[in-house]
Amino acid sequence: MAGALVVVVGYLLSANHRLMTANRSDRAEYLAALAARETAHAAEITAMRTAHASELAALRTRIGKLERRLAGLEGELDTERDRRRRAEDAAAAARRGDSIPPA
Repeated sequence: MAGALVVVVGYLLSANHRLMTANRSDRAEYLAALAARETAHAAEITAMRTAHASELAALRTRIGKLERRLAGLEGELDTERDRRRRAEDAAAAARRGDSIPPA
């Protein structure tokens, strides 16, 4: 009976050793795959950040151009309003029979 117990314990120890060895190699493969994925992910993040930065730079340039264009249009609008006011004042003065104010 003791001999059978020794055989069973020996078998269990041998099976445990095989499982631990297989687990160690599986863990090494997992860690290698994880490191490769982390490297690929870091490269993807870097590419996305670079693309994002270039998009932001392009948008800032476009906004600057649009702001300059808007400032020019506001100036034109102010000039047109002044001309229209002077014309309306001259027309009102002409209707009243006043002398036309200088422009």
